[in-house]
Amino acid sequence: MSDLAFRAKNFSKQKALGQNFLIDESKLDAIVKASNLDSNKDIVVEIGAGIGFLTERLVKHCKKLYAVELDASTETHHKILEANYPHYKYIRADFLGLTIPEIVGDKTSVVKVVANIPYQISSRIILHLLGEIGEPSISNPQVSEINILVQKEFADRLLAKPGIKDHGAMTLLLSYWATVEKSLDVPKGCFMPRPKVESSFVKITKRAEPLIKLENPKAVRRFIKAVYANRRKKLFNGLLAAGYPRESIEKLNLDENLRGECLDLEQINQLVNCLVA
Repeated sequence: MSDLAFRAKNFSKQKALGQNFLIDESKLDAIVKASNLDSNKDIVVEIGAGIGFLTERLVKHCKKLYAVELDASTETHHKILEANYPHYKYIRADFLGLTIPEIVGDKTSVVKVVANIPYQISSRIILHLLGEIGEPSISNPQVSEINILVQKEFADRLLAKPGIKDHGAMTLLLSYWATVEKSLDVPKGCFMPRPKVESSFVKITKRAEPLIKLENPKAVRRFIKAVYANRRKKLFNGLLAAGYPRESIEKLNLDENLRGECLDLEQINQLVNCLVA
C-alpha cells in the first residue's frame, strides 16, 4: 500500500463523510503540471485542501498558497505545512462564504485557483468565482484561471458545442467569461474509496474581456433560462411557455424546427436585442 493510500485509509476510518481521496501520485503531479504554476510569481488559492495530498505539491510550485478547507479534522497536518512553508496559509472555512479579496487580503492580487471539491458544488464554486453573465462576482477581477477537478459528465457539459445534448446554461456562462479545455481524465481507480463516477481536470482561463458586449444582460439570462427550462421544446414553443408574448416571438422569424440548445451566446444576444427592441 502506498503512503497516500495508507494515510487516506486511516483518515477514512476516523471520518465517515464519504470523501474520495485522490491517491495516485502521477495524477496529482499531472494536476500540478496542468495548472502551469510559476514559483516566482503565482499566487494560488486551493479550494478543498482535504488532508493535503495536492497541497503538499502545490506549495512547492507557487509564490504564495492559500488553502481553504471546511473540515476541522484536517487542520493538524496543514498546521505542520504552515510551519514548514512560510508562504503557505491554511484557512479553515467554507469557501462559499469567502471572497478572493478576503482570502488574499487585498483587491489587486491576481490568483490562480486550484480546486478539488465535492462534485455536487462544482457549479456553485464556478458561479461564486465568476458571477453571472453580465454581472461579475466580487472575486472575478482577481481570478485568472480556475483549474478544477470535476465529474467527467460535468466536464463534458462545460466543453460542449452548440447543438450537442450536453450544451447548457453553464456552457454559455463559461463561454462568456472564459475558455475551457480538458487537461486530463482521472479514472475511478485513482481514488480511495473508489467513487462511482469518472473524473476530469479542466482548465478555465478567464478572458481579458467577456466574449461579447451585452446590452441587456438580464434579458439574456432570462432567455437562456427559458431555453433550458424548456429544452425539449422547439425554440418558439419554449419561449411561449416561458411567458414571452407571441407577437414578440413571431418577429424573430425563427426556423420552425430551431431548438435553443443550438444557439451560441452571440446568436442568443442578437435574438434578445430583437425581443427587447
